[in-house]
Amino acid sequence: MATTSTGLTKSKIVVNAYGTSSDAVNPHFRLMIDGKDVGQASVGSAEPKAYTFDVDVSSGQAHKVQVVYDNDDVNAGSNRDLGIKSIVINGHTLSPTDASYERHDDAGGTMTGQEGLWWNGALTFSTPSSLYGAAADTATDTAPNTVIDKGASGSSAAAPEADSAATGSSTITINARGTAAAGQNAHFTVLADGKTIGEGTAGTDSKDFSFKTDLAADQAHKIQVRYDNDATVNGEDRNLHVGSVTINGHEYAPTDSAVSYDKGALDGKDVIKGQADLWWNGTLVVEADKGLFTADSDSASAPATPPSTPPTTAPAAPTAPVTAPSTDSGAGSASGYLHTEGSQIVDSAGNNVKLTGVNWFGAEGYAFAPQGLWQDSYKNIMDQMQDQGFNTIRLPWSDAMLDNGRMPTGIDYSKNPELQGKTSLEVFDKIIDYADQTGMKIILDHHRSGDGASANENGLWYTSQYPESKMIENWKMLAQRYADNPSVVAADLHNEPHGQATWGDGNQATDWKAAAERIGNAVQSVNPNWLLIVEGVENSSEGTYWWGGNLDGVKTDPVDFNVDNKLVYSVHDYPPSMAGFGWFNDPAYPNNMKDIWTDAWGWIVQKDIAPVLVGEFGTKLETSQDQQWLNAMVKYMDGDYNGDGKSDLAAGDQGVSFTYWAWSPGSGDTGGIMTDDWAVNTAKMHAIEPALFDGTIA
Repeated sequence: MATTSTGLTKSKIVVNAYGTSSDAVNPHFRLMIDGKDVGQASVGSAEPKAYTFDVDVSSGQAHKVQVVYDNDDVNAGSNRDLGIKSIVINGHTLSPTDASYERHDDAGGTMTGQEGLWWNGALTFSTPSSLYGAAADTATDTAPNTVIDKGASGSSAAAPEADSAATGSSTITINARGTAAAGQNAHFTVLADGKTIGEGTAGTDSKDFSFKTDLAADQAHKIQVRYDNDATVNGEDRNLHVGSVTINGHEYAPTDSAVSYDKGALDGKDVIKGQADLWWNGTLVVEADKGLFTADSDSASAPATPPSTPPTTAPAAPTAPVTAPSTDSGAGSASGYLHTEGSQIVDSAGNNVKLTGVNWFGAEGYAFAPQGLWQDSYKNIMDQMQDQGFNTIRLPWSDAMLDNGRMPTGIDYSKNPELQGKTSLEVFDKIIDYADQTGMKIILDHHRSGDGASANENGLWYTSQYPESKMIENWKMLAQRYADNPSVVAADLHNEPHGQATWGDGNQATDWKAAAERIGNAVQSVNPNWLLIVEGVENSSEGTYWWGGNLDGVKTDPVDFNVDNKLVYSVHDYPPSMAGFGWFNDPAYPNNMKDIWTDAWGWIVQKDIAPVLVGEFGTKLETSQDQQWLNAMVKYMDGDYNGDGKSDLAAGDQGVSFTYWAWSPGSGDTGGIMTDDWAVNTAKMHAIEPALFDGTIA
């Protein structure tokens, strides 16, 4: 390990943590070394995330590393809790059971370390000198590379010995699962810079496969996952799905900008953006930053003989962290807001991301609550959405829902006791609070003015009972109410303008484009963080399209908000069973649809003007035409714009965001992801799954 002239060693400490909030406050911890604070973090995700700290510590000495939970609370029956899955010190993973836990509550006392820190207290790891400098440099470079299958839970069967270096200096972990064909599971080989370091066979459950290898320090490296037995046997597809690649504690999602996919031979040809599903024999390539490979983890550069004594000038305690903590990994992060760059939606960490969600309607209509709360709890429903791979909920509301004291109906309070006595708006509060805990994103959708179904009957964004001024008042109230909750990322300003709605003609009563700017600027005056989603109209001089789907006017009169880089255009697109547009009768159908979509709205993305959200699309899948339409739509949204079966996206770019209509089965036109008996419609999910975003959103 490289040391400074003062006897200090640069060390990387990763705390893998998760938590649940209470009273809208996330659990908080401090990282301490030898009794001194070196960093802190608030944990906003119910799924484990990596919080990384770079610190200077005395080399060649043992250190006491503590994770101190300091804001435990119970509020209105809701517990604020912190969980620690593991800590990683210079590439060596330690589990909570390797530590002791000193409780700082009234009960006090010290106990065996545990994952759940249910009381204020300190999880204390007594770490050996071999992790820091001289002793760690004695590692031999002659040991073979090894692989550890950690099982479906992702936790190691046994904590590694902190001073063991015989198995290599860098740890590469592949989270993978697969589907078998002809009784044979998917097989992959892991390479570093083109050299094999191990292999694995993936079953149907996700597992972590860990490999140890020696890699040169202070150099970037290519970590490659090569799928090598793709096949279809008697209609069965053998497939490999890679959930993540973790390199020395830093997790990469397959869709991160540093990841690409080289189809077929590993030859640098036919390279597309990274993806989780490796449908062809090919190689997922991670361009790993040199900062992940420090001298302390490079046994090849270790001195032949360690110093006989530690440096006498080394201070006993570490200095402050070199960098602030970062959240490099974990699913469903809700740590920041989004903005746009060209056709891409970009998260707070600077990564291109994609909102791939589902509509949960009902609150805009007569019941004033999302559908299904008579069937199950809102938390179980949201968990199920996330389990299916959705990361976003488009949540429709109406001005009528916000009438003073409006109470919901259609809720079984025995299943939803937390909603007892809550207004419709307070039900939204609960849903949004839980989204923040679990990492789901929320798009608030002004679906209509009065109560009812579908869009406003007059085709406009207002009615005589609920004028534009009331709509703006309500939007500003919501924008302020949820300003401090980053799970709410966007406002869909109005659902499906159609009929008499126009675009850019200056008629204040019907010009939706002008109204969208007024409404959006009002929202930005109180909350500049949200994405603002603007749907199209129905009619233009060039023709007619789906309600809210005609964006022809953007060509000459684009939307312009006061705060830049927040605009997302949106369309709704439906199958032949919903309307008899002429293109569905084209002899070339469904191959003609790519041109229809490009002409209608795809050009906005392909010319890098702005992102597009397909805010509604759906089908009952009862006809072959609808099935063909859905398959073509999913491929197009995922970046196959010319229909040749290959992605047309630039490396690092994401395809079109979407929210499927709908979750519950109550839509007479499309049904839902849930069947009438509230089971998942696997045929729909199988069709949608290839376009789901498989990365994290920071």
